Amino acid sequence: MENKPFITCEGDQNLFSSLHGDLVQRLPLEPVEWRRSYGRPPRMVQVEANFVPFTDEMLPKEGDMSLLRQPFFHMFWTDCPDVDVYKLQTKDEITLWLQKLRGYNIQDWMIVLVANSDAKKNKLLPRTTVIDKIKSDFCSKQADRCLVIYDPLMDSPKSQESWVALVQRLKQLLLVSFNRNLGQFEDNMRAQRERRTEVDWNFCGYFLVQEELAFVFEMLKQYEDALVQYDELDALFTQFVLNIQAGDIPEWLGTFSRPCTCWDGLYLWQPVNYDKRDLIQANTATLLDLRNYLFSRQCALLFFLQRPWEVAQRTLPFVHNIVRELEILELTLPRGAVACWAFMSCLEVLQMIERCSDSSQVEAYSPYTASLWAYAREKLHELGVMCGLMPDMTPLSEQLHMVVDLLAGMGQKPEKESIPNSPDKKLREALSSKAAFQKHYLELSELAMGTYKHIGRIRSARRIGKDLAAFYMMLGDARKAESFLSDALKMYQREGWGLLATNTCKDLAFCQKELNNMQKYAESCSLLASNDLLTPDDRKHFYSELVAVCSRKPAEKSSILLHMEPMMTITDVCIDTGKRPPILGSTVNITLHMQSSFSEEVFFDKVTLVLQRELREPSVEDKPLEHGEDKTLSELPRFHKRSFSAGCMSSLRGWNGQTVSNQIPSYLNVQAECQVKPDGSLTWSGINCPSASQFLRRQDSSHSLVKGQEVVKEEGDLNLELPNVLLKPGENKLSFCTTVQSRGLFTVRQLVLRLSSAEFVSARIWPPASYEVASQNPTITLAPLQDLLAGIPQEILVTVCTGDHTLKEGTTIQFTTTPQLTLRAPKERHGQVTKQDADENEAPADIEYSTEETEERLVLKLPAVEAYHRLQLTMSVTAKIPDLGLTGEEDVKTSVEHKVSYRSSLVKEESETPLVFYYPFLTKNQLHTAGESKFVHVEVVGLSTAKFDLQDADLTMDNKTVKLTPFHQNSPMAVYKDQTVSYLWQLHPRELQGSTQLSCRFSLQYSLQGSQEQTPYSYSFKLCSFKTLYQVETSVGTPAGGEKCQAGVLCPLRLVITTTTPPDTGQQADTVPLMYEVVADNTMWAVCGKSSGVISMPTAAMTTKEVLLEVMPLIGGYLPVPVVQLSQYREIPTEQTESTPGKGEEDSNQQPGIQQEDKMTVNTEDTQPSTDNVESSLDNSVPSPDQEGPRHPGQVYFGHGQVYSCSQAQQVHVLPANNGGNLVITFQ
Repeated sequence: MENKPFITCEGDQNLFSSLHGDLVQRLPLEPVEWRRSYGRPPRMVQVEANFVPFTDEMLPKEGDMSLLRQPFFHMFWTDCPDVDVYKLQTKDEITLWLQKLRGYNIQDWMIVLVANSDAKKNKLLPRTTVIDKIKSDFCSKQADRCLVIYDPLMDSPKSQESWVALVQRLKQLLLVSFNRNLGQFEDNMRAQRERRTEVDWNFCGYFLVQEELAFVFEMLKQYEDALVQYDELDALFTQFVLNIQAGDIPEWLGTFSRPCTCWDGLYLWQPVNYDKRDLIQANTATLLDLRNYLFSRQCALLFFLQRPWEVAQRTLPFVHNIVRELEILELTLPRGAVACWAFMSCLEVLQMIERCSDSSQVEAYSPYTASLWAYAREKLHELGVMCGLMPDMTPLSEQLHMVVDLLAGMGQKPEKESIPNSPDKKLREALSSKAAFQKHYLELSELAMGTYKHIGRIRSARRIGKDLAAFYMMLGDARKAESFLSDALKMYQREGWGLLATNTCKDLAFCQKELNNMQKYAESCSLLASNDLLTPDDRKHFYSELVAVCSRKPAEKSSILLHMEPMMTITDVCIDTGKRPPILGSTVNITLHMQSSFSEEVFFDKVTLVLQRELREPSVEDKPLEHGEDKTLSELPRFHKRSFSAGCMSSLRGWNGQTVSNQIPSYLNVQAECQVKPDGSLTWSGINCPSASQFLRRQDSSHSLVKGQEVVKEEGDLNLELPNVLLKPGENKLSFCTTVQSRGLFTVRQLVLRLSSAEFVSARIWPPASYEVASQNPTITLAPLQDLLAGIPQEILVTVCTGDHTLKEGTTIQFTTTPQLTLRAPKERHGQVTKQDADENEAPADIEYSTEETEERLVLKLPAVEAYHRLQLTMSVTAKIPDLGLTGEEDVKTSVEHKVSYRSSLVKEESETPLVFYYPFLTKNQLHTAGESKFVHVEVVGLSTAKFDLQDADLTMDNKTVKLTPFHQNSPMAVYKDQTVSYLWQLHPRELQGSTQLSCRFSLQYSLQGSQEQTPYSYSFKLCSFKTLYQVETSVGTPAGGEKCQAGVLCPLRLVITTTTPPDTGQQADTVPLMYEVVADNTMWAVCGKSSGVISMPTAAMTTKEVLLEVMPLIGGYLPVPVVQLSQYREIPTEQTESTPGKGEEDSNQQPGIQQEDKMTVNTEDTQPSTDNVESSLDNSVPSPDQEGPRHPGQVYFGHGQVYSCSQAQQVHVLPANNGGNLVITFQ
């Protein structure tokens, strides 16, 4: 509806006519903000107007509140050139015009003066201009109501500026007028709505009032606000209709209850249906007329808003609401009239949506148009049944008259005749003949199905397909009906709609019988005969049909293959192989527990259990079981994990007693996968199911009715048969027995039940049940009976398992060992033979064997042993204890590993078995020094819980002149775990002259307690740098003037170094540089001044060197004398250090290059290179091997025993510090 607000123009009409075109064109160019009242949000609107000459008839009459028939604004145009003309003529015209406006209380006006900027160039400027006079006379308080436009027909800057000012001011004043008039109109409209309970109130009158407000919003292109007005009218009318049920019937509503003679449906090709609006205005509209007009206006606004999906969304509720209101108002309509109206309305909406939308909106409105297509199809089907147009019906005379009446009530407008394929034409054509009806019905059904599939509502599409199947059955086309019914049946089965699936299956069976498809008909009959949702008579009928079909001789030699499930299901599979794995010649029992859903007993000619054989190479897993071991299933069989069970294995039931689904397992076998870049970073990671294709299989592409897959009969490697089997309703048990004749993995794959010419084939049994007859090769194993000890004979167990081979007499096994390991056979050469699967209580058989022994090998000659038996015999093995002192591993290794290799015709390759022997004890040595005397200390530390007797201990050296004096008892001593035996010898100093290194060998005899057999043992070690070169004597003197040392007082520290043996430096020198370091406990002593230094020590024997230092005791008591550590000092090249030590003088105790220590030193010790000897407490204190290396460049530590500390363990009595206070004691 094209409405624009009226603006009247008074004054010079010729002047305005010349400017009318420009003004109309400039006004809607730019949107302007419209600020509404009552806090409503502002809107951007484009203002357009219809300019008309001013007349008295245009002014509003009293009581007329119309918005569309009255002007919103008034303008006065003049081009008065000067003030004189204004006073004589123009002023009077403006005065008369304003008096008329004020008489109607109109405040929305404007005076426009068109001026020529060049008219007065040559004249003097007057005191006042025309515009000033107009403003002073009429716009003294409203200066914005008077505007000047300069040279409007010229394209000058001043002209354009005046045009912009005029347009902007006109828009603002026009919107102010809108607000004022709309506010008054809304107040009047609300007042009328509040009167809706009065008797003389009429909905049609109120409808036109609020619709006028909607027209105003539409005029301003505010379609959303206009739509709100119609939605309010819709809700208001609906509430009035619903109130009728409560007994509240207004008088005006009776006008809508008159008989309806027209049901022409919606008409959306025009924004406003003026015919219907005229009926509403004349108060002669019926319910359908009002509703059609109201909904058509809503649709028009929604199309303006580019929301076609909302039109589709509102249509179906609108149709249902009309049907409900017709029932409430009890309107009498001819039979089929409502269906005609609903059909045409739905098609009208669908055609307009396709016409007014683009391809980008298809996805938005398709979810709603699908239901509209389906509803239109249903209404057409309803009309076809009423009018006798269905394929199995013949129209009667009454039905033909009904068609004529319905066509007459549709109406016929000239506008609709020009619309191609209008709903009116389609319905008229569909009701004209059965062929036309069939064409349109199938077309609508295909459109509805396609749209449902497009939006993913497959269930709704299948429901329409089921209706199409019934229609095709009426046409006699059973093949097309079968296709639709099959799709519906699969969906119902997949989603678990049991009753719907049963009814669909009955219809499908009828189609298959009509098509003479005995294969599918037998399958449908088997499903129905086992369906407990049918009555017993129906189940018995379909069972008879199944038996009759199976009894027919097939045209071809092949049998009819039918699914076994769900008529008969396998609930459990048990494989009984006895207590041990099956072997050749053993018996395997397979029991199947089945559930029959037939209501009758079924007698099968033959039942076949199909097993598949898989050959596998013998592996480590296939070795014979050790005695006492059981190989059982610890988990359910999975995809490619197959194993057997000792006893009865349930493949369809979990170990927790819960039944596992036959179709999908309770868990899937998945594998972790990832891809790594060359730099080690992760590219991707995920999980993969190797057998996903078994479960992610498409269902709809199959022609079978069960499980969505074809019947596949597998060819097995082993078929177990049972003849003449009777299955009763409910639980049944089938037992199969077979004798193992070949090796391999046998898996239960399928069950086939033959009934005359038909075979019921089960799906592949899942989870797989299997048993394995493994190819068990003979094996030879060596195992110790307990932890092995070196040095004494130990027993090991040799086990020979024959597997599935027979051991011939004279079969040999040749054993070879590593050096220092001896393998011997026992004196009594007897072995024990048992079965591999024998019980623990079964007594073994005793057999004899022979051996051939040499120093390097042992050969066993075995007797004859049957297959699947175990031969066990014991052997004696002895490992020598090596001399660990030669390798320096006495503190590292506590065991030694030897290997026993064996070769025999029983095994393919030579094998070896590692044996670990633990040392029963270890030996350590220590060197002790006391002055010039040396003592060798040897310790034997026990490592085993077994007790050993040690005797005849002896120590020998390579230097025969050295005499050793033992200080231990020469009697047997016992050693065991955590027990130590010590031996001590003294070395005489005179005999050590000229010896720099001594090679020592410690030996003894040991035996296990309780054994008379003694075994020699030796331990070798070396003594290096053992001569005493220097003696160090340290003493702390009393401070000057004192008798005792006192805490906090400096005390002299006297250091005396004596050369006992000239050092062997390789050079002829009188002195050697020595470095001393005072290492004191910093909690007891504080070294004042230097704590270290380098002295030049004479090399002559028994020469001394004295050094005086200062120390301060920190606490009182008996404190140990500070330790002084002596070490060699060697000069280093200049390029290795920043400063080179100089050659020391006799009176200089500090060499250059040695860092001066702080007065308060820390008791830290340095580390010397590792040695084989451990120094005792009598030697000079040297760093332990656990500490760091030398702290000073050129510092070299002495070896063990080269420096002897004479002041070791001496103490000094230190008095406590005197705090200088006076102690006052008072006696009372």
